[in-house]
Formats: sequence, C-alpha cells, structure tokens
Amino acid sequence: MTPAQHGTFEVYLSELRRWASQMNLTGLRTEQAIIREGFLRSLACRAAFEPTPSVKAIDVGSGAGFPGLVLKIAYPDIDMVLLEPRRKRATFLRSTIRRLGLIGVQCIQARVEELCGNPEHRGSYDAVFARAVGSVPDVARMVEPLLKPDGRLILQAGQGARDSLPSLRPLLATLGLRADSREVPAPDTGTPPTYLVVLERADH
Repeated sequence: MTPAQHGTFEVYLSELRRWASQMNLTGLRTEQAIIREGFLRSLACRAAFEPTPSVKAIDVGSGAGFPGLVLKIAYPDIDMVLLEPRRKRATFLRSTIRRLGLIGVQCIQARVEELCGNPEHRGSYDAVFARAVGSVPDVARMVEPLLKPDGRLILQAGQGARDSLPSLRPLLATLGLRADSREVPAPDTGTPPTYLVVLERADH
C-alpha cells in the first residue's frame, strides 16, 4: 500500500470518528476497533476475489463503508457501488467519498430489492459484498439477482454460518448457487479470523 493510501485511510478514520459523534454510524468506538474490525476485516475480503481494473463491485448495506469503501481505497482501479438504504448513512458515505477525493465509486440510497428490479443493475456485478445477517440462503436469494453469470457473492459471516454450509448446499443448489468458504487469519494472534462464505452460480 502506498503512503497516499495510508493517508487516505487516516482521513477516513478521522471522518468515521467525527460522524460517529453525531449519529449511530458504527458500534466500533475506538480507533483500534475501527482498524481491527472495520478496516482489516474488510481487507480480508481480498481472499475471495481478484481486484482487477475490470471488476465491477457492489457493497449491499454499506453502512460505514465496510467493506466497500475500504476495498476501494486499497484497490482504486475497481468500480465500486455502495448501496445504503438509510438516508443519514448515505449522506455520510457521499460526504466521505468527496472528502477522500475518490473516483470510480458512488453511493446509491435505495433498498436492494429496488436495484434487483432495475435493468441497469440486475446481472451487472462481478462481486457482490454483503453481511450474512439472517440465514445464508435468505441473503443469497435477496442479492443473487445482482450477479453477473460468472459473478461472486461474498458474505462476511460468523464461524457458525461457515460451519453450516455442508447442510445448506442442497438448498443453495436450488437457487443455482454453489458454496465455498474462506478462513482468513487476523494479523495478530489475539483476534479471531474472518470467515467468508463465497457463492457462485453453479453453471460456472
């Protein structure tokens, strides 16, 4: 990572702290927690996709910008959409994008169902990032329409969701998806690894 990128992360961290004092932006209250649980866990998503310049990605429910804005700073050539339904958080994301001087990234304030029904977005993304809130099949069913035929859905999940994959594979297969997982070690031994559930269309 270049010195300029390190500087961008420092400004992003400052913006997170500033906005968090005015609104419920993230449950991460300290700089150390933001770096460890926000930045580093977002960067762990790199284990599940190749950030080439041609990649078009979307972060569903971006919130404070994890992982989408973090990945955009680290891999500036990717084309990133931050999807956020809540007005205040969308305002934060747009303000932060401007403050960081980033190009090739935009925030859309909408619900995922709206984008899935929009021909401009349906079937348009190489990588779709989301949190595995609720069951993996439910999240997959909700966001899968955004994927290109050879795209990947990358879910940040807990160990329980990762461990449940064998029993979920038949149900995911009915959605036309095959499942894999990644366990990404943390940089320090005292932090649990990041678990990713990776879903791809079964015919690719």
